[in-house]
Amino acid sequence: MKALNWIIALVGLWEFGDIALPFVIGFGNVQIFVWDHILVGLILMVAGVRAGLARNVRTARAMDWIAAFAGGWLILGAFLWAPAANAAGRWNDIIAGAIALGLGVWAALALPRGAG
Repeated sequence: MKALNWIIALVGLWEFGDIALPFVIGFGNVQIFVWDHILVGLILMVAGVRAGLARNVRTARAMDWIAAFAGGWLILGAFLWAPAANAAGRWNDIIAGAIALGLGVWAALALPRGAG
C-alpha cells in the first residue's frame, strides 16, 4: 500500500503550496487558514513519505493514522478557519482532507496485523 502513502504526500504538497500566498501581490495579511494549510500540508508530506519509506509496519501504520487525523483536521479547519467568501478554498480543503483521511485509514487498515 505504499502507493497510497505517496498520494498522501502529494496531497500534503498541494496544501503546503499555500506557503507562496504571502508573496502573492495583493494577498494582504497572512490569515490563520493559510498557516493551517502550511502546517497540515507539512504533516501530510512527512507522514506520507515516512510511511512510504518505512520498513517497519508499526511505523507505517502510525504515519498512516497521523495522515488520516491531519486529513480530518483539514476538513474541520475548512469550517473553522476559512473565510465564508472563499467557497473554492473551502471545497479544496474538504476534498483534499477527505482524500487524506480516506487514504490514511485505508493504508493503515490494509497493513498486515501480525507484522512489525
